[in-house]
Amino acid sequence: MKRLTGVVCAAVCCALAASAGAQSADPAMAKLVQGYEQAWMKADANAVAAHYSEDALAVNADGVHHGRAAVAKSMAANVAGPWKGTTLAVQMGKSQPLGPDMTINEGTYEVKGVKGPDGKPLVIKGSYLNTLVKKGGAWVIVGHMAFAPPPAGMMPAAK
Repeated sequence: MKRLTGVVCAAVCCALAASAGAQSADPAMAKLVQGYEQAWMKADANAVAAHYSEDALAVNADGVHHGRAAVAKSMAANVAGPWKGTTLAVQMGKSQPLGPDMTINEGTYEVKGVKGPDGKPLVIKGSYLNTLVKKGGAWVIVGHMAFAPPPAGMMPAAK
């Protein structure tokens, strides 16, 4: 389940980047989100990783991944394993510009088609936080963090 959560986190990162464009007036943001979701659904780990910068830092339940190659390696294992046959939907939240070519974006993601340890279908929902940089007119992910909630009963009740 830890590996599955990690994979979901990786998915969330991608979704975050993609999501950032979905609700933005910036067509380059929408292109990032759409491209990420499409690459995910094709189980194309290299195409997913292409949305990250060469020196990107991605942190999720699967671990810490330094660079595009490490993201591709992690995604390849995940789309051949626990994420095989899944779909990803990203919902972009708010963005906080850090300059003309850099922004931080938060949002949510949902992965469907995952099988739990008991073989029953699960829907994994989580949140992400991405740092995006615009290079050559296109947004790329330079920093990614994905979060999935712990299993039911593990979180204290909100006060």
